[in-house]
Amino acid sequence: MKEEIVLVKIHHTLAEGKDYYEAIRGNWLINERRFPYIQYVVGINHGKIVCAFRPEKWETIEEKGQKKRRFEGVEAPVEVLQKLRRKESEIARRFKGQNPVRYLSLDELEKM
Repeated sequence: MKEEIVLVKIHHTLAEGKDYYEAIRGNWLINERRFPYIQYVVGINHGKIVCAFRPEKWETIEEKGQKKRRFEGVEAPVEVLQKLRRKESEIARRFKGQNPVRYLSLDELEKM
């Protein structure tokens, strides 16, 4: 598996009044085998990249009979967020549909 970025739609949790960190950090259906490869978790609000965090620790919680994941982390460097924003339209095209979580490898990002 390659190093990845997890893209997460957060407009619903932002509408609940949560800040970017609380909106993005969980609770998501993510396979725990991906954890070692996830470099950044990126928040998408109505097609716009609004935040990025680097997970440092993952935990599993039980919600409505499903095992969901959440992370503790720190803000990604400004350079990372700027790079993602420069490629925002290409990223947004890949992020259609109902699923609130998508994956993008760092290699794919570089090729955009």
